[in-house]
Amino acid sequence: MTSAGASPSCPRCGATNVQSAPVRRASVPEAVAAEYFRGAGSGAHATDVILQSVCGRCGCRWIPRTAEERRLRALSGQLGPEAMRAAQAEDAATKAKAQRRVALPKIPKRTLVIAAVMTIVILLALLT
Repeated sequence: MTSAGASPSCPRCGATNVQSAPVRRASVPEAVAAEYFRGAGSGAHATDVILQSVCGRCGCRWIPRTAEERRLRALSGQLGPEAMRAAQAEDAATKAKAQRRVALPKIPKRTLVIAAVMTIVILLALLT
């Protein structure tokens, strides 16, 4: 993990040429922002900016001190082989769940109402 005293390293490739890029708090999911500020200390909650780390070698972007960073470190093997296997299994389960889910197209309610009215009018015209 990265800390204030240690030089940060990329969770994907391990490079130490990491820079911080400011990101608006509104563009980050609320749970991730809460996790970030929980690790940042008490004075950071008033800011509207979150510092996102960016690797200069591979371009990986992550928010420090979050589950996202731990997952990336586990997948790259930096947390050991057991953590890597667990993270890979979790990713495989997530992908399998997403593939099982049948994605129905999102049709606006207005379109459904218009189609229903047109169907009724056509049926009335045919049956009269």
